[in-house]
Amino acid sequence: MPSIVGNLIMGGIVLVIAALAARSLYKDKKNGKGCSGNCGHCSGCH
Repeated sequence: MPSIVGNLIMGGIVLVIAALAARSLYKDKKNGKGCSGNCGHCSGCH
């Protein structure tokens, strides 16, 4: 039983981290930051 509780806690932590990362990406996109697909505009494009 403790194994299940540990897995749920770790899964919750991973979920929170993923949600924070997605929120950060969304905010950057909304504020015009990040790569817009125009490779002449930024040097970070591949």
